[in-house]
Amino acid sequence: MNDFPHTITLEKDGPVGRMRFSSEHPANVFTLPMLREMAEHVGELERPGELRVLVVEGRADTFSGGADLQSILDMDEATYIDYIETEYRLFRAIETLPLTTVALLRGSCVGNAAEIALACDFRVAAETCRIGWPEIHVGFFAPSQRLARFVGIGQAKEILFEGKLLKAPRAKELGLLTDVVAEDELEAATDKLAADLATRAPVAVRLTKAGIERAYSFPPDNPGLEVRAAAQSYATEDLREGAAAILERRRPTFHGR
Repeated sequence: MNDFPHTITLEKDGPVGRMRFSSEHPANVFTLPMLREMAEHVGELERPGELRVLVVEGRADTFSGGADLQSILDMDEATYIDYIETEYRLFRAIETLPLTTVALLRGSCVGNAAEIALACDFRVAAETCRIGWPEIHVGFFAPSQRLARFVGIGQAKEILFEGKLLKAPRAKELGLLTDVVAEDELEAATDKLAADLATRAPVAVRLTKAGIERAYSFPPDNPGLEVRAAAQSYATEDLREGAAAILERRRPTFHGR
């Protein structure tokens, strides 16, 4: 299993913080140690403090291509389940932070990276960004419930079953992105939004966010259901065929087993 060297930093500048993550993989993928460390950083912010806004961003060239396929294939089942459980804890931790979160998106935002983006309160993307959930092309279970909350059942099925990456303007039309700007305006636009959001009354923001969460919260057993679905798809022959097809640059032939 490849654990690509990575760095994660959490910097605070008054009421605005930035969590930056970077791996040495060309697509800035998430490894298990990387997910664990990100969860630790997010956990430090669970109690209300001076920080009012957290910006989450990847590398200067891309947000993240999600999970590394070869690394996933090299895992045994127990490690794979640990990986899925860890990422779901991270999604939920970001989603329920008692402060405002903003994802800064450029390049690719794929799979579990797209789930992290949707777990944030706001998403500002470069117009060249692509976002999507292509898991079905490989034979993986595709996380569906967070996306369905944003776009509805019909659009969620179209996005997940087609498995195509959405261009940023289309993603904004669907309500997945807050704003889309030119690449050279991305940092400034995100900084401006974060600074503006940081002026809001923190207790009021925290209570309002909690109210929205109660209205749209997932069932208590939701993470377990999706982890079990991911484990079930991981054990299929179709997954091995889909992965081989991707790595060999050919079309897969799935047999439903």
